[in-house]
Amino acid sequence: MKMIKKLFLSELGIGAIVLFITMNFVNLLNFLIHFSMGRLLGPEDYGVFAVLMSLIFIYNIPTEAIQNIISRYTSTFNLKKQNGRIKFLMNTSLKKALIFSWWIFVLSVIFALFLSKFLDINFWLILITNLTIFASFLSPVAKGVLQGRKKFGLLGNSLLIASLLKLFFAVSFVIFGFKVFGAIIGVVFGIFAGLIFSIYFNKDLFTAKEKRTSFNGIYLKSIPYFNSMLVILFVFSLDIILAKRFFSADLAGKYAVLSMLGKIIFLGTIAVSKAMFPITSESYDNHKESRWLFKKSFLVVSLLCIIAVAIYALFPELIIKILYGSRYADMAPYLIYSGIALSFLSLSNLILIYGLSTNQLRKSPYLFIFLAIEIALFYFFHKTILEYILAFMVSNIIMFIGSLFFIKTKRN
Repeated sequence: MKMIKKLFLSELGIGAIVLFITMNFVNLLNFLIHFSMGRLLGPEDYGVFAVLMSLIFIYNIPTEAIQNIISRYTSTFNLKKQNGRIKFLMNTSLKKALIFSWWIFVLSVIFALFLSKFLDINFWLILITNLTIFASFLSPVAKGVLQGRKKFGLLGNSLLIASLLKLFFAVSFVIFGFKVFGAIIGVVFGIFAGLIFSIYFNKDLFTAKEKRTSFNGIYLKSIPYFNSMLVILFVFSLDIILAKRFFSADLAGKYAVLSMLGKIIFLGTIAVSKAMFPITSESYDNHKESRWLFKKSFLVVSLLCIIAVAIYALFPELIIKILYGSRYADMAPYLIYSGIALSFLSLSNLILIYGLSTNQLRKSPYLFIFLAIEIALFYFFHKTILEYILAFMVSNIIMFIGSLFFIKTKRN
């Protein structure tokens, strides 16, 4: 009991609680978008919307990588109260991110042409979705600074504002008859609003005197961050995208419901890893013990996952009917497998985040083996929804087991 009390009163505990409450409310709003789109659009159009949202998650690969590396450097400067260096880091990174995202967007036009044919989705829908590439590179810079300075409340507020506006605009545009176009345009509006506010919430740095500094090896050090987040978010998103390829439009839409309900677990527990990251980074820099923070975080995430899976096992049909409607109720027998799959992905994410924060993640390119395993399993096992979701579950269990070995070679 004393250990649990100490955990919740610690810096990790307070930070995790603030982010957990805020981010789970944010996640609730984000899932309300999916629940409302599932009801308003119907299975076929919702399947298209879910694929577009999965593309946004994939575009967010640099978001997680950039946010973690910016947070890592910011936490080091923040420890020494070097606001001038933090301001220089933020301003320089924003400029580079803007230039880089422009060229990526230009290339994405070609990508949109290919993907529209591969998935049978309107080209302009994909192109509009691709606008979020700018936010994927710019937003994590401002949010990484907030995270590294342990401004968890302001970080949560930027996410909250974005989600509220996404929900408002998406639902409004669909009600006015714009269908999938209205839904995705509303989401894009909200994402850019979140970017603007995340920069504004760092306004106290605007008055600081910028101090130039070199970031030796920042790009080299960012490779493990990028690799790990690329694998996590691809694993997180590919099942919905490939389901659109393998199944009929109606069945792909129903599978999207199954998958999104499982992903509640991943998004509901990610706040713990986000709160843990700057604190374990700081402990590592100060040559202090950090494993106990990881162990407690692992315990919290594990308990949350167990509770969620138990609920999915007991009330699958009720959950689907309440959140999405009776049109998707035939997916109920498979919900537990989706919950188990995303629980193991949540734990894998926590393990890799800890490895990154303490420089214990080694040979990150080998993480792509897990992505290859997932793709191979999907291509060999997609005759039925049950076969497909079991392939997803097995691939995530394999990734969880493998992730444990990637941080085993060095201890702090």
